[in-house]
Amino acid sequence: MVNAELARVVVVIDGDAATFKGIARIAGQAGFAAMTFPDCWSLAKWLNARAGGDPVASGAFCLVIDVRSLPPDAEWYASEHIRPIPKICVGTPAANSSTGQLMNSFQGEFVRKPFTLESIRVQIEAAFTRYANKVSEESEDRSAVGTFALLTNREHEVAVLVGRGCANLEIAGMLGITLKTVKAHRAKVMEKTQSGTIADFVRRYERYRQAARKIEEVSPVRADRNKEEV
Repeated sequence: MVNAELARVVVVIDGDAATFKGIARIAGQAGFAAMTFPDCWSLAKWLNARAGGDPVASGAFCLVIDVRSLPPDAEWYASEHIRPIPKICVGTPAANSSTGQLMNSFQGEFVRKPFTLESIRVQIEAAFTRYANKVSEESEDRSAVGTFALLTNREHEVAVLVGRGCANLEIAGMLGITLKTVKAHRAKVMEKTQSGTIADFVRRYERYRQAARKIEEVSPVRADRNKEEV
């Protein structure tokens, strides 16, 4: 993975060499490196070559790109290597619809030129922080989904009903099983989700439910058993 080889790196795509020189100058002071590419597709090709076939773990990168260098091809923005990278667009966008569409596809921050080195440093630091928070949240989401994936189908059914606030007798009637069986499954659910109390389990279940919904939005193809509660 790329970020195993490099620390925080700001990638600059700007026809004005002064932009890269300025960012490179503050890189050492701010604790990040600076690289430059002639165009967006060169960056995508470079990332792809170093990703080993896997999506680049992009927390180490921030892209600073001149508005005139924004590619019109939506495929570039949708790349699994490009999409997660924090992005800052610099310049003065032309007042036309095509530029507006590019900015919507870009999904990043905008900084007008001219800018001071201090202001761009602050923007870059903020971009790295936002991405670090995003990575942390996604990691917690994967952990929540992974925990509930440990449940058997029946345990999952019980977990969903417990999460909805159903009592043991209700669950027994709804699933057509005995109260003793419900209690046994419920104990397993509590153990596998590492929940010390029902309140603790409900919090974990809600986090799982929200995480599963996010995954559904990104990738509609999911296990059938997760669909009913998201």
